[in-house]
Order: sequence, then structure tokens, then C-alpha cells
Amino acid sequence: MNSPIKEKILEIITGSYLYGTNTESSDKDYLGIFIPKEEYILGFRNVEEVDLSRVTKTEAGKNTSDSIDRKLYEFRKYMKLAMENNPNILETLFVNNKNIVEINEVGKELLNNRHLFPYKGLKQKFLGYAFSQKHKMIIKKDHYFDLLQAYDYLDRFDSKKYIMEVALMNNCPNFLKQIESETHNTKFIKVGDLNLLPQLTITSARAKIKERLDKVGNREELLTKYGFDCKFAHHAVRLLLEGKELLLTGELQFPLKEASMLLDIKTGKWKMMDVINYIELLEKEYDDIVAKSKLPVNPRFKEIEEFTIKTIKKYII
Repeated sequence: MNSPIKEKILEIITGSYLYGTNTESSDKDYLGIFIPKEEYILGFRNVEEVDLSRVTKTEAGKNTSDSIDRKLYEFRKYMKLAMENNPNILETLFVNNKNIVEINEVGKELLNNRHLFPYKGLKQKFLGYAFSQKHKMIIKKDHYFDLLQAYDYLDRFDSKKYIMEVALMNNCPNFLKQIESETHNTKFIKVGDLNLLPQLTITSARAKIKERLDKVGNREELLTKYGFDCKFAHHAVRLLLEGKELLLTGELQFPLKEASMLLDIKTGKWKMMDVINYIELLEKEYDDIVAKSKLPVNPRFKEIEEFTIKTIKKYII
């Protein structure tokens, strides 16, 4: 298949190497922006991103340091995500020189116009992303292993059977428990930290269990050693600190000035309750920060759209 890329305008190293929280085992993450060929702009073809990742894993299923997460975004897709203040995209506009792999004049112009993008709506974006990371970090060890056991155990039954039928069996293991809602007089099948409806088929129940396990990833060693996933914990704190800085100053500086603290969280030097208390403290600050922020209330849609159109026109013959 021919590449849809006409010209790459920017590629950077992102993730832990950008934040200043990388360790010897950290794999490198790359993010780039490209202008597509004319048929993807004027014709019927469509492309939003190109994934050039290379993944190598250990026997335990964990990425090795040789793994490369490399994703290139089509220019208009990138601009839309940045305008929406997607945290993973917005932060890349503030990349430091050390982490720029490749850049052309358009890429330089984009970075010089990064002030167009942050707006007060980033509060909801960063709080939402941080909440997701916090939720992933606090799955308890016993819940995690119950989910693993249940996922494998249910595979032995007819996929069309209901999970309640399995839970009612005399020899049903205790990682499948019947519980009753205290408020709605409704029965559930409890698996780990999930409450599954009794009318779910085995197929549907296993899909929900897998979805929960996938949110944790290959982090069994962290759960066993520390009792929580400290990598998700450090991401939750990082996002809240980045959002706070953007709201107060409209800028981000990399590596992050809190990199040492974040690395301590990432490597298990903080207890789970200390992390949770700090996250809650940061969350409570956001309303006051937004009130003080000099960022615009709404995205600068017109200016960003004009910049996008002007850039695309440069590449159309």
C-alpha cells in the first residue's frame, strides 16, 4: 500500500522522555504530524493517522525498552484535537528542542502559534483524563486476580449460557458472588470490582471483564509489589499538574519541573493514600484556578481554522 504521507512537518519524542520521568527500561514514544497527498485532501480517500509502531514484549507481556510507539497524525486531525485541548496532543505543542526529531518551516510556525490553542475548557479535559488514570490505578490486588480467574473460568461454559446460571451452581468458586443492591432491590454477580447483570451471557460477561483487565494492562508486578498501579498514579498527577500550569500561564515547560516527584510516584516511593490525597487536593484547586485564568472561555476556532486552511493551501498544486 502506498504511503498517504506527502510531507512530515514535525516529529517529536513524547511520553516519559518528554516529561523527564524516563527510566532505563522506558520505551520511546514518538508523535508526528504530516500533510497527506492531494487525493487525501481533494479526493475520496481519507486518512487520520499512520501507525509506525514497533512492539517487542517480554515473556510476561510487558513492552521492552526496544519497543517504539510511533504515531503520525494527519495535519487537520491533529489541529482539531489540539483545538479541543486533548491533553495528549495539546502538551506536544510545548515540546522542548531536545525532543524534536524532525521539523520543517510549517512545523516551526505551528509551534510558534501554540498560544492559539489553550482555553478554559481544558479544565474538563485534564480532569477527565486524570480521573480515568486514577480509576485505573486503584484496582485492588484481590479484585485483579478475581477478574483474571473469572475470565478464564467462564471460558469453559457455553457462550450463550447466562452468568447467573453459572453463579447458581453448587461448586461455583467465590470469585463469582451473588449480591443484592441496597437501593434498588436488584441482584448482580460481583466479579472483582465489577457488578454484572445476571442476564448477561458468558460472552458478554467475559467481554466486560476483559475490558476492565485491559484498563490495567500488564501491570501485575506493580499491583503485587505496591498494592496499586503507580504508573497510572503518576500519570494522574502529571495531567493535573499540566492542566494547572496551562490554566495559570498558558504555557508548559519540559521536562516538567515536578519530574523528580513524578518519578518517585512512578517507582513506588509514595503510598497509595498519599497519592490519592494529593490528587484530590489538586482537583479541588481547579475551580479557583479557572477563575484566575486569563485564557479564553472558548476555543479560538476562527484563528485556528485560518491557520489550517493557509497551511493546506501551501501543499495543494
